[in-house]
Amino acid sequence: MADHTLNDEQAIELTALLLKNLREALFDSRAYLRPADLQRVADAQAQIFLTYLDSRDAEAVRRHGAYLCTVGVGEQAVLRINRTLQRFGLQRLTGEELAGFLEQVDEYQRRVVEGYIAQNTTQILEEQERIRSALQQNLQRYTLQLETAAELARTAISTLELGSLLTSTVDLIGARFGLDYVAIYLLDEDDRYAELWAATGAEGRIRLSARHKLRANSGNSVGKCLASRQHILQVLRSEEQCPPSPSWLEDTRAEMVLPLITHGRVIGALSAQSTRAGAFSSQDVIGFQIMCDQLANAIENSRLYADAQRRAEDLAHAYDQLKELETLKDQFMQNISHELRTPLTMIRGYAEFMLGGQLGEVDDFQRDALQVILRNSEALSDMVTDILAMLELSATKVALSALSMQDAVQDSVTGFQIVAATNGVALSADLAPGNGACPVMARPDHLRRIIDNLLGNALKFTPAGGQVHVRLWEREQRVYLEVSDTGIGIPVHFQERIFERFFQVDSSQRRSRGGAGLGLALVRELVQSYGGSVSAASPGVGQGSTFTAILPRAPL
Repeated sequence: MADHTLNDEQAIELTALLLKNLREALFDSRAYLRPADLQRVADAQAQIFLTYLDSRDAEAVRRHGAYLCTVGVGEQAVLRINRTLQRFGLQRLTGEELAGFLEQVDEYQRRVVEGYIAQNTTQILEEQERIRSALQQNLQRYTLQLETAAELARTAISTLELGSLLTSTVDLIGARFGLDYVAIYLLDEDDRYAELWAATGAEGRIRLSARHKLRANSGNSVGKCLASRQHILQVLRSEEQCPPSPSWLEDTRAEMVLPLITHGRVIGALSAQSTRAGAFSSQDVIGFQIMCDQLANAIENSRLYADAQRRAEDLAHAYDQLKELETLKDQFMQNISHELRTPLTMIRGYAEFMLGGQLGEVDDFQRDALQVILRNSEALSDMVTDILAMLELSATKVALSALSMQDAVQDSVTGFQIVAATNGVALSADLAPGNGACPVMARPDHLRRIIDNLLGNALKFTPAGGQVHVRLWEREQRVYLEVSDTGIGIPVHFQERIFERFFQVDSSQRRSRGGAGLGLALVRELVQSYGGSVSAASPGVGQGSTFTAILPRAPL
């Protein structure tokens, strides 16, 4: 079929019709094609069709189809081209002229659609590649952020010193993400200022040496971050000359500030800066915030560690001072005890001489006075002996031997019978001979002092007509010594303190019987030094007392 061309009047009419078609299809193309471009696209549409009627240049028509896709003509508008051209031919042509025209319209439309689809496919593939590339870049950056967060966690574990931790952190973040400046601010004790603790580069060192700090409640980016507890993204616009925040370096174009929050409390902020305006995006916030959360916890742990170190040092210093005071006290007590022994011996000796009449006759009044002197000097001598025994116990470690507890108790009971008879107290013993000798590992003098002090204490606080009973037995590799009396008893609230050094129950009956409160304390220290224990029990005042000492049984 022959080609057909249009005259000038028909070409003008066709252009107007195509323009009307594009306007009608504007709704379908509104997202891409601007109304101001309609005339230009309509002119190009008419021109390429008229040219095609003369040249039948299929490739030019395909390029036109690609052009329509590129400028944003919608698919519906492209499909309407065929109907518009067909309607034009049906209204203006007849016969063979119409048939040839319609055939050329179909060929033209087919090639336009081919070009449009090819270009649309190319754009879709390019967009998919752009999206894939953007996703890949975001994934790589996010992965880098997570890897950096993991490395920060490892650094926090290996470094508990706060200064080293913060310096390592800013250096790591700056190097990993190619940042021009990274700084960490921490709030002071009053939360009034954010003080610079770590920063990268030469400018960072200058600011650190100048003790750079910012007001926490001010309008700068760090202050806004601390107040809002939210990240701050700030970019210097091209028309701006001065940095919008005093935290910025001179060449900074973009800054991202993130809060450091631990246990619900803001403790500081991290500022990351770059000379590139597009260095940060909202997608960076999540990864960087993970790093900041890791850092905030590490800072808290470092502070707790530093506080624990300070406390440990204070305790060590206090302990050293206490040991020194303890040594001085022991030396003082030992010196005093030794110094007291000589005058006490002389006092007792002269008192005994005078009571024996070797220094002249004494009357009854003088005799009573000398007996008071002798009795008190003996009590003081016993106290000195107890003090020296305690000092010796804490200062020396000697070899122990297996001793018969039964023999030791028997000897002590025999020795105290005269004292008991003099005081009008019945002293009895149940030494359980069926259990054997009840062997224990101890020093003879220590074992004797344990038994004597318990017996002597019971006799001292049991009035005439009372009873003191001693029991000895062994059970489950333990040797038990029990001394019970019917004496003045112990108030319930004092029964735990009765073994403390120099402690005496505030009772006129106890004070009237003398003593410095060291006998029972010495018993406890001696028993505990051998791995045993001692306890006191009493129903109450005036109802007697029971003391029980437990020592490990010596191995067979």
